[in-house]
Amino acid sequence: MSIEARSEVLWPDRDLAGCLFCTIVRDTRGASLEHAQRFNFFPASPLASVTWLLEGQCHWIERPEHMERPWEGPQLQTIAFSGAQLGSLVSWNPGRTLVVTVAFYPDAFSAMTGIDLTPLTDVLLDAEAVLPDSMLACCNTFLSDALSVGVEPALRTLQNQIREKWENVGSGRPAKQMRLQAWSDDLLKRATDAGDGRSDRQIARRIKTWTGVSQRDLNNLSRVEALYGTILKAGKDRATTWADIADEAGYADQAHMVRRLRQHTGFTPEELRTRVPKDEALWAYRLLEKFFDRPEVADKG
Repeated sequence: MSIEARSEVLWPDRDLAGCLFCTIVRDTRGASLEHAQRFNFFPASPLASVTWLLEGQCHWIERPEHMERPWEGPQLQTIAFSGAQLGSLVSWNPGRTLVVTVAFYPDAFSAMTGIDLTPLTDVLLDAEAVLPDSMLACCNTFLSDALSVGVEPALRTLQNQIREKWENVGSGRPAKQMRLQAWSDDLLKRATDAGDGRSDRQIARRIKTWTGVSQRDLNNLSRVEALYGTILKAGKDRATTWADIADEAGYADQAHMVRRLRQHTGFTPEELRTRVPKDEALWAYRLLEKFFDRPEVADKG
């Protein structure tokens, strides 16, 4: 009997919902995957993430020719850090793989670590080159525990360590998981109220320091997130046209919507609607559907 690849999203404990967005586990050990199924497509995201490659290899697709020869792409480090990504990401695994990614709201991650995220947008780096010693120690402990006692107990220990850090800086920050637009609006309010300077330039600088991207970028990503939620609903209602969806989402026209979606996902709306349900390589998009299904974020801005 064939074994299916495992793709799982784990939501944080309630008291960490304003800090951690989610944990993703991808396990292809034992699964029989064809070459094309070993690709992994990820949408753009403002989140800050730490990824552990617990078993196997992972190559990032940096240039178009890597899609034909993915083994030539740079390899993922054992513990890697990625800041906000304004474009889609693609990777490829040559064989069995076990990967865990913990995604943080970037402002929370910046507050806990003291890192200015401005220079860390659209990069994927060895965690040792980025993280302060205290956070790196937590990451190394997770790596050791995951390999010795398993991912689930290792995650419990990691969450407890993050909880201690979050308790010191989390006051006045959102205590719940939110859609990007609501989080971005709250971020703007906090950036306006923080510090002595409240000029537009000072507020913009705070937002970029906390997240690595501009408020405009956050607004674009928020609109695309909402658009994807609409596309999911449209998959069940064939009477809805892309022109209608573009108008509802506030885009100038259908072409504008398609350009923006391709910028942040690499796909057209129709490709997402038809490929996500059945294409193994788009497993990350299927996990994103679970976020929209959560009662606390469903139908909320």
